[in-house]
Amino acid sequence: MSGETQQQTIGGPAVIKGVGLHTGRKCRATFLPAQPNAGITFVRVDLPGKPAFEARVENVVDVVRGTTLGMGEARVYTIEHILSALNGLGIDNMTIEMDDNEPPVLDGSAKGFIDAIRSAGIVEQDSPKHFFTVSTPVEYSSHQTVIRIEPSDQFEIECTVDYNHPMVSNQTLVYRRDQDYEKEIAPARTFCFDYEIEALRKNGLAKGGSLDNAIVVGPEGIYNQGEALRFPDEFVRHKVLDLMGDLMLLGSPIRAKIIAKRCGHGHNIKFLKQLIQEKKIPLNA
Repeated sequence: MSGETQQQTIGGPAVIKGVGLHTGRKCRATFLPAQPNAGITFVRVDLPGKPAFEARVENVVDVVRGTTLGMGEARVYTIEHILSALNGLGIDNMTIEMDDNEPPVLDGSAKGFIDAIRSAGIVEQDSPKHFFTVSTPVEYSSHQTVIRIEPSDQFEIECTVDYNHPMVSNQTLVYRRDQDYEKEIAPARTFCFDYEIEALRKNGLAKGGSLDNAIVVGPEGIYNQGEALRFPDEFVRHKVLDLMGDLMLLGSPIRAKIIAKRCGHGHNIKFLKQLIQEKKIPLNA
């Protein structure tokens, strides 16, 4: 596959516009090429000094219903869908300039980001990828959540969701690097249950949320009119999408197997921090 061994960046500028899922604020995000070994960086061009946020786990400051990077008082919210698209396409180096604090949610999936990157092209760079691998397993567990990494000769995820809800219940998906991320994972939309919406709004979240950018699940079915689920197991596919975004915060592409049961942003970040600690990975390497 293209980009399997060499680092990659975007071929030229690409622009995405829309509202943020949680803040409800309009934002223009511009994707720009970056040099080899630069990694992924978000830049708030609307703020004095244009603070830059490296997409690394040590810069995560919040994980409530999304992954947030912070520096001082400045924030970049809900970055996981962009990062997932970059993971799925094998993009190692890119700068994302934003004129507000949360990238556009688009339709709640990663498909729009994939389309934008594809339109600008993907460029292979002269530097080789530096893969993160493990020789022995590392396991994070908390209550009913387990996230485990095991040795493997390719990147793969086995993810399980288990909700006590008639519409979702138990779903498991296995995704491997040689499968088609763009068709199988990227279109899966974010979701919530109808009973969660009031609490989200009370906490100042989901201000930009609507049936155009999220699946809302009720006891009798989904509220979204005119569109059925894109996959029978769209819920677990979106969990894989989110997890692939959070895994980018390790700073290196992973060549290992991830087994995740009942994962979410908070657990994903705690898993990465445990992994860094147990494997003694130097920060900002």
